[in-house]
Amino acid sequence: MFQVIFGTKAAQRQAGAPPMTATISQPKPENSKSVPQGGTPGETTVCVIGAGIVGVNCALAAVKEGFKVTLIDRIAPGEACSFGNAGILAEWSFVPTFGPEVLRSVPGYLLDPKGPLTIRWARLPHILPWLLRMLRFASVSHQRRAADAMRHLTIGCSDAYGALAAEAGAPELVRRDPVLQVYDNESDFKKAEADLAFRASYGIKYQALDRKELTDLEPALGPDFKWAHALLGGGTTTNPGRLTKVLAEAFVKRGGTLKQGEVRGLARQADGGFRIETSDGVLEADRIVLAAGAFSHKLAALLGEKIPLGTERGYHAILADPGVQVNHAVGWKARAFYASPMEMGLRLAGTVELAGLEAPPDYARVKVMTELVPKLLPGVKTEVSTQWMGFRPTLPDSLPVLGPSSVAPGLFHAFGHQHVGLTCGPATGRVIARLLKGEAPNVDLTPFRADRF
Repeated sequence: MFQVIFGTKAAQRQAGAPPMTATISQPKPENSKSVPQGGTPGETTVCVIGAGIVGVNCALAAVKEGFKVTLIDRIAPGEACSFGNAGILAEWSFVPTFGPEVLRSVPGYLLDPKGPLTIRWARLPHILPWLLRMLRFASVSHQRRAADAMRHLTIGCSDAYGALAAEAGAPELVRRDPVLQVYDNESDFKKAEADLAFRASYGIKYQALDRKELTDLEPALGPDFKWAHALLGGGTTTNPGRLTKVLAEAFVKRGGTLKQGEVRGLARQADGGFRIETSDGVLEADRIVLAAGAFSHKLAALLGEKIPLGTERGYHAILADPGVQVNHAVGWKARAFYASPMEMGLRLAGTVELAGLEAPPDYARVKVMTELVPKLLPGVKTEVSTQWMGFRPTLPDSLPVLGPSSVAPGLFHAFGHQHVGLTCGPATGRVIARLLKGEAPNVDLTPFRADRF
């Protein structure tokens, strides 16, 4: 067991953020039309920046196609946001969370000290421009457009991870059990029923459960939880950090190169390739895949590309000895956190804090979850063995940036997946691999383009 905490400047450097003194070096590249976007497997060199679950998926997919791939991060694979999530393979999570319903609920969330959303008010001037941009996309019409785009990245992830984990010799890391979404009042249940009916129009399967059906699956649940949905077709991982590490090991076994170092500068070269300055020396690559999570916009800026990436902080607590049996990942929707059984114990994970990248963690969010979980699981032991905070990379429209750079041919983006980086990892990797080969992906990338803002 180990603890990972982000929030200080030192921790930001650990997660791959370039220091503010990094030199921007941008010699004029060739005309973008004359620089081929695709490369040749076996010849073209690729550097994937960021060894979280998205970057590892991209690197593994690229090396399988025969590219010479280097994967680099300041810390070891799977030790940033990929380490601490709830482990949900959420095939149904293709509708943006931030919509009219959530917008109407925000005042109540902020007034409730145990609410699912909090804002670090001292940081508000820094995050306000990003928040105002988000308001433009809080509409049903945008949610539908986003769902049409995002479903191609989420649906099928459980099968993909099952195959990847089996290939890597760790099939036990992926479970195909239902995920339970529970409610302590009928009003919340009915709202969720309408939402799930919309998702079902895209092929998602779910089942409403009464109290008896629910307690047959989870006898330890508290008596107030009389309504539930079983979300079918997805699954969970029992250790998202280890899953990322196992896939990184598979990447190396296939001939990929894994480097640990901080990226401090990026520059275009006259031949259309890239020079990558790191704390461990200089790398050169024909193509770059930028998958550095919440710090990706800082690296993109080194090549002159401005992308309005923000962050939503998430927290988790590990209860190593919870004292109750939990058989499935259980989400208390109204409180926006999961109780997920994992290899290291019961993980309580979720909530949203808006505070940017600079502020230190506020583990009051962990206390909120440990104070709420006895209602969900009466008799649970709430002694916390590990607490953690990580950054969810979020664009104002809740869609990732995926595809070619708008200013630097040969640079490909794969970041900003918000709450579903784990879920979107395999499909994102496949898209990047096709782009590296110069092939059209089987996903329309227009909604994800870098210059859409």
